[in-house]
Amino acid sequence: MDSIIGGPLGKSWDESKKIWHIALPAILTAVFQFSIGFVTTAFVGHLGEVELAAVAVVENVIEGFAYGILLGMGSALETLCGQAVGSGKLQMLGIYMQRSWIICLATALILTPVYIFTPPILKFVHQTKDISEVAGRYTLWAIPQLFAYAVNFPLQKFFQS
Repeated sequence: MDSIIGGPLGKSWDESKKIWHIALPAILTAVFQFSIGFVTTAFVGHLGEVELAAVAVVENVIEGFAYGILLGMGSALETLCGQAVGSGKLQMLGIYMQRSWIICLATALILTPVYIFTPPILKFVHQTKDISEVAGRYTLWAIPQLFAYAVNFPLQKFFQS
């Protein structure tokens, strides 16, 4: 009886460990990426209303815009890698990964002026002067995150495919 239960259960346990070995880093990456904004907002909320509003605007408008563009650019890699594996051209995986990094880093470089010129952009869309100025200071410190996303998103999609 033990061999009947132990056999299928043992295989299931082994498969489960393999899946968690692959999935856990992806899960933790997603949780920690979300936590950056969450923790920042929680701490800034103690500074004042203007600071909280500025960070909320930056995270939801400026960073959300850049996040969406870079995630979309990185998602193309998922399709290309799947096609390369399906057609047996495994040597193309590394080339696609490198090209994706170059394209996403170039896109991040193109998006950098949006971060640098956040105050005039927010004033143009009728945000208050105080919030625009604080948001502008905050976005300058968020520029490295833009480039981290440009490297991270293709890597995520590469491992997911």
